[in-house]
Formats: sequence, C-alpha cells, structure tokens
Amino acid sequence: MTAGPPPPRPDTVPLAPRPFAAQGRPRAVTVAGWLWLLAGALAVVTVVLVIGRLDAVRAELEQAVRDRDPSAPAERVAQVVDLSVLVIVGGGLVFGITGTLLTVALRGGRRWARLTLTIVAVLVVAYGVLVYSTTGWLVLAYAAAALAATVFMYLPGGGRWFA
Repeated sequence: MTAGPPPPRPDTVPLAPRPFAAQGRPRAVTVAGWLWLLAGALAVVTVVLVIGRLDAVRAELEQAVRDRDPSAPAERVAQVVDLSVLVIVGGGLVFGITGTLLTVALRGGRRWARLTLTIVAVLVVAYGVLVYSTTGWLVLAYAAAALAATVFMYLPGGGRWFA
C-alpha cells in the first residue's frame, strides 16, 4: 500500500482577518486608548495620594458626618468613615484597573470593550462627583480623561474598527 499525499490541513487561524485590518487602527481609537491609559494612571495616583494622607481624609470624613448628624453614635460614624474610605480607595483602583485592562480589547477592535468602557466612563464621572470634596481636582482630571476617551471611541471613522 502506497501512501498518498497528506490530507489538506485545516485553517490554523481561528478568525478570518478583518477587511479593515490592512488599513490600520483609526487615529481616534488610538487616541482613545492612550486617554484610557492616562485615566488609569490618574486613578492610581489619586488613590496613592489619598492613602498617603489617610488620617487627614478620615478626619475630614468624620467631621462631615458629625456636621450632618451631631447626635450620631461614635460606632455609626466609624462605620460611615470606613465605608467612605473603601469607596474612595476601592472605587478608584477598580475603575482605574478595569479601564486600563479593557484598553487592550478596545485597541483590538472588540465592540463589547467599547460598550463596557462607556459604562465605566459613566461610573467614573459619578465616582468623581461623589469623591471630589475628599480627593480634590485630580479625580476630576481622571473623569475628564475617561470622558474624552469615550468621545474619541465614538468619533466618525472609528466605528469600522469595531466590526
């Protein structure tokens, strides 16, 4: 028995290349990616600065709670302050890291990443408004970078990248 030619190999590329890939990533998507990376860096810097002055932040928050409700028991005040610090530090880290990680998928043309980053941007703006009085202007710069990145993701010409 003679062996014939080997059978044809199946295609080893799991997905066919996109027709627009040869044209390259649109500039608006590239700018959006860099802005998301900037936003992530600003989020981390904001959190680091808050942690660096944690005692002062806790004192500010405690005073705000006492101003709002002077008869609040000390235990309740401590719970509110702890939760507020968790929201400020945890929220900043979660939003910053999420935005940075999703940037990889955005640059790869994943439509779901654009939608998810839009949701993250809305949450970041709400976060910025919520914690501005405690964190200062840097959180507003973070929110502005996330908003600008979101606008760039939806500029004309970028839509073809997210097929």
